Parts: sequence; structure tokens; C-alpha cells
Amino acid sequence: MRLKFFFFWLMAALLAACSAGQVTTPTIPAPTMAAPTLPQPAVDAAPQPVHPTPTISAPTATPTSIPLDAADWKNWSAIPALSPEMLYIYSNGQALQRDPHVVSVVGDCESSSDWFLKDFSKDPRFYDLGPYASLQETIDYFKASLGYRSYAALRGATAPTVLSPLWADPQACEQNETPLACEYRVHNPSFAFIALGTNDIHKVDQFEPNMRLIIEYTLQQGIVPILVTKADNLEGDDRINNTIARLAVEYHLPVWNFWAAVQPLPGHGLQEDGAHLTFTSNFFNDPENLKGAWAIRNLTALQVLEAMRTAVQEK
Repeated sequence: MRLKFFFFWLMAALLAACSAGQVTTPTIPAPTMAAPTLPQPAVDAAPQPVHPTPTISAPTATPTSIPLDAADWKNWSAIPALSPEMLYIYSNGQALQRDPHVVSVVGDCESSSDWFLKDFSKDPRFYDLGPYASLQETIDYFKASLGYRSYAALRGATAPTVLSPLWADPQACEQNETPLACEYRVHNPSFAFIALGTNDIHKVDQFEPNMRLIIEYTLQQGIVPILVTKADNLEGDDRINNTIARLAVEYHLPVWNFWAAVQPLPGHGLQEDGAHLTFTSNFFNDPENLKGAWAIRNLTALQVLEAMRTAVQEK
């Protein structure tokens, strides 16, 4: 009984807030499985520079070429293209019977909130695409999964969190199963947004090795990881977004550059605490709503999914 009481006390303390406050996470041993070997198609030695300047009223939805310079991530487009390596991973996933209509979310409260994409799983009373009406085809394609509750999107989550069975939902997940493995088993996605980092600022050194575990496990499952830059810079030196960019280049992954998408917004899309996003609704027909980070988060997420959908359908 004492052990059970301690366990529930520990979980309550960790879930008490979704903020940049310090979160204690267990040490996660590295799995013994080898990293996937990806084919190495020829790439241009001198990629075309990308200079995205998304505006408040009309964020660009045009995917750009795969960036090769991680140091230039602030100039990457908000909307990525899909590399030949990731088309290969997608094809592997289809051979494993991954559902092409499902996207999973791995992240913290900015991903677990009902504000993220769930309105688009409902009827049009809950959103208005306005000038982005063409996104309805992508909404219809992913519609069911947009309303899923992700077992790997957790309040207060860090990169180690989604690799720890302590954080798994005991009602949905198997014994000793991690939240990440549980989410992929239950929902069987072809794509996964991986949006972590805000709560990792107190243990930044743990972020990269655990992100590598997340990325490599995702690739091994035949799932395309879509890395997400964070809007904040709570660590003060952009170290986490720099790490995300380096990993994306190394593994040839698409990056939803959410940081770039919110730069034109008032306060760069952040509340006074410098961590949480400003809120506006998903009625894109009203330009005022496109001044809030939550509307831009959902709009650009849909644009990323549209880029992924068209890339795999055209291959």
C-alpha cells in the first residue's frame, strides 16, 4: 500500500502543471535495437536558400526543398517537403499496414490540448477555413485521427517522458509499454508530429539522446516523424530548436518550423510567461484570429499534413 500511495503521489506531482517548470523524469535506458539504415539518394551540394516570411494573414503553404544547413533553421519554411528517405520509410510503413489516414501526436500540453486539431474532426460549426478552403480535402483525409486522444501527448511531458512506462495510460497500454509504443500500437499511424522541448529546458543535455531514441523507434515502426520547432526560447540560446534542426538534417526528416510561423505575430505568439501560446479560434475567415498563435498552429499543422499527403500520393 505504501508503494502504491507513493506512485500516485509521484504522478500527481508531475502532472500538476503544464509549464516550463522542472519535471522529474526517470532515466531511460537506450534500447538495444539498431538504428534503421536509410538509402542515401544524391543531393545537391548547394541547396537553394529558403527565406520564409509567413505573414499574419496568409502563412505560406508551399513546401520547400529539404534544407541541408541546420544552422540556418530560422530561415527554413514553416511547411516542409518530404525527402526521398522519408518516402522510403512511408513505403515501409504501408508494407507493415500502417494506416495512411492516421497522424499521431507526441508532445506536451500544446499537443494534448483539445485546442490542437480536434475541432477539425467535428462539423464546420467548429471552424471556418476561409481563404484556406482547399485544406478541407486534407481534413477529410485525416479526419478521424484529428480527434484521437494521443497516448503520447501528455501534460508536462519531456523527451524522456514518452519513453517511460511510468507515464503510460494503464487503461489503454500494455504492461511495461511506453507511451510512445502504446500510441503507435493503438492508433497505427503513418505520420507522427513530435513536438517536445519546452519542458526539457532544465535537463537540456537529456533532450538530444532521448530525441534520437524517439526518432529511431518511430522510423523502425515505418512511421514518418515530423519534428516541430517550439515557439519559445526559455533556455535562452535556442539550443533545443538548434538540436531539432540538426537531428532533422541528420535523419532527413521533415520539420514543421512552427517557430518561423509565429514570428510575425504580436509577441511572437507567446503569452507574457514566454511559454504558452496566445489563443484565437479556428475561424480563419476572420483575419483577427490569424493574429493568435493557436489559430496559426492549427492552420500550419493542416498545411504540413497537406504537404505530406500530396507528397506520398504523387510518389
